[in-house]
Parts: sequence; C-alpha cells; structure tokens
Amino acid sequence: MTTATPAVVRPSPKMILVVALLVAVFASAIIDIVQPVALMDIAASFKILPGTAAQLSAFNAIASVITALVLGTIGFIFRYKTLVLAGVVLIALCAIGLYLAPNFTFAQLVFPLNGIGSVLIIVTAQTFIGNSFALDKKAKAIGWVTAAGTLANAVGSPIVGYMTGISGWRSSLILFMLPTAVVSLIFVFVAFPYNPPGPQPGVKKEPFMKGFKLVLANKSAVACLVNAFLINASVFGAMVFEVTFYRQVFSATPSFAALIGPTAGTGFITLGAVIGGHTVNRVGRKRLAVTAASAAVTLSLFSYFIPNMLLRVAVRWATAFLGGVSGAAFVNLMVEQTPQFRRTAMSLSSAFVGVGTAVGIAVSGILLNVYGIPGNIANTYLNPIMGFQAMGLAMAAFGFAAILVVLFFARDPIKNPMQATHKDS
Repeated sequence: MTTATPAVVRPSPKMILVVALLVAVFASAIIDIVQPVALMDIAASFKILPGTAAQLSAFNAIASVITALVLGTIGFIFRYKTLVLAGVVLIALCAIGLYLAPNFTFAQLVFPLNGIGSVLIIVTAQTFIGNSFALDKKAKAIGWVTAAGTLANAVGSPIVGYMTGISGWRSSLILFMLPTAVVSLIFVFVAFPYNPPGPQPGVKKEPFMKGFKLVLANKSAVACLVNAFLINASVFGAMVFEVTFYRQVFSATPSFAALIGPTAGTGFITLGAVIGGHTVNRVGRKRLAVTAASAAVTLSLFSYFIPNMLLRVAVRWATAFLGGVSGAAFVNLMVEQTPQFRRTAMSLSSAFVGVGTAVGIAVSGILLNVYGIPGNIANTYLNPIMGFQAMGLAMAAFGFAAILVVLFFARDPIKNPMQATHKDS
C-alpha cells in the first residue's frame, strides 16, 4: 500500500516578482523619510529656511514628471527588469551624491536622481501587476505596492530620526538609504527573471501615440489624472512639514516627532492601503476612494486647529489610515481606465503625481516662509501656528477639489466587481 506524498506548496513565480518589486519600492521611498524628518537640520546645514529646503522635493517631482512622460513614450522598448534595476542604481547614486553635497545647489542637482529612479520602479511595478494579474489578485498586489512606500516610512522614520540626532542627517543616507538600495539591487537582479511571466490574455502592445490619444480622450481617465495632481498636492504639501510642525508648535525632539508623525502615521497608511486593496472589489473603486478621501481630507484640515498634541496625533493617525484606503482605491481606479494602454496611463498618472507634489510643496513652503524671519537660520517662524493653519486650508482645498473631480467626472469601469473577479491562472 502506497501513501500519497503531500504536495509541497511553493510560492507563485509572479508573487516572488511582486516581492522583489516591493523591496525596490521600499528603497525608493527612503529619501521621502530623510527630508521631512531632518528638514530643519538640512536647512541649518545649508543656511536656508525650512520652506526653501523643502523645495528639494519640488525638484524631485519635476524630474519625476519628465521621466514619467519619457517612460510612457519609449518604456515599451525596455524589459521590466532593466527598468527596475536602473531605478535602484539611480537611488543609490542619489544617496552618495547627497552625502557628499557641499552646498544646496549641488543637492538640488542630485536629489532628482531619486525621483527618476522612483518613477522607473513604481510605474514598472504597476504596469507589470496590471498586465499580469487577474482582477482579484491585481487589486491586492497594487494595495501592497502602495503600502510598500509607506512601510518604508514606518520602518525608516525612527532610524532616520535617531541617526540625525546622533550623527547628523547625512549619516542616514550612507548607513541606511545606500545599504537598502544595494540589497534591493541584488534581490531584483537575482529574483527577477529576464523574461517574466507573460501578460493576461487581451493585453497587447500598441503604438505609444495611440495610447496617449486614447487616454487623454477618455474623460474618466483625464479625471483620474487631474485627481492624481490635486490629491498629491494635498498630501505631500502637508506631509513634508509634518515633523517640522511637531518640532516648532509642540517643541518635540526630532526622534519623537518622527515617531508620532511619519513612523506611526505611515504605519496606519500601510494598514489602510492593504485593507483598501483587499476590499476595493467588494465596495467599488470610485465609491471607496471618494468616501475614504472625503473623511481623510476633513480630518486633516481639522488637525491644524487642535491645540492638544495627543488629540492631534490621534486625528492624524485616523487621517493616515483613511488616506491609505483611498490611495489604494485611487490607484486601482486609474489602472482600470484604459486596460490596453496601462503603461501609458500609469506613466501619465505618475507625471501628474509629480506635478501635484511639486505644486503642493511649493505652496506650503511659500505659506510658511511668509511667516518666516528673513535670514534666521535657527529655523523658527514669526507665527508658526498661523502658518501651518494657512497651509492646512490650502492643502484641504486641493483635496476637496480632487474628490469633486472624481465624484462628477470619473467612472468605475468594473460595474460588478465581485462578478468580474476570477482566479489567476
């Protein structure tokens, strides 16, 4: 009598590729921790105001826009692996360049390398998942990609805050950002095959100009692109100054401000993004995005008028969770607008994200610098509370505008999401 040998459960090749992409996305997000956590220290080292130092992200965003447009035009020429590896290499070079930067001008030239690398990684990840996974697994995988960037903040914020307090902001670049990029480079090189699993049936290459025309002629897709601009202006315009808010308004130390701000907040964003990716097929992409974003923007605005730090922290954490849910829903909504032109659509979306990020940070920096004391490198503002409240109102205006655009002009292509769900082959 023979006994059956139990089958060995092995991870899906596609899931191994997703894990490799998540590690790369994680590495690309570290610079987004260093700047807000160490913003006052960066400003002091270059003898500029925090609002001016924050414009590094604006340069980063501009580079992201240009890269996204180029990628949407010629990205089909390159393999997924090539694009991701190039992105990780640029992130490593950014870490080295910023560590060696002698002045703010040099930092402005080097910082955009991370923006270019991030676009190569994130757009490639979204395109690969969109073209290679069935609907149910696609939503979950995109939720994890969205969560990976925020997870980097949750894990990295206390590390960056501690290193900044002990040995300066540059140490986090060479001791944390660079090693993470190197590990990611090795993982992607080893785990990502030269020819990854093929796309789902019905996905085919099309001339890129036809893709641009089709996406921009689609009213719903354009609404999603406008939303990407507005919602990211709202989110990043406030996020860059989150640690600075706690340090200036509540006199928190860099490490404690990083802990209660980006660390815990991004932990909730990560949780929200994962839950959003798992529930979006049940609730619907548009419905979940609008509902969660409306609550998040309202709470975010309210948080700038709360005088108690503990209550403010609780409200920001709730905002972060809802923001993660809406973020996963928005990405899933965008990726389904033009299925046959996903790379073009996601490249355009990344470009609009970059422009929105740059505009949001610029507006926030201007509002805060208006209340600044000219030439004061101690990084204090004449009336920091009023400055942050003005910033909160402006960012909320961006957020509510984004929600209205989606509500009235975007449509969810998946009418009956649960019926459309099918197993990945």
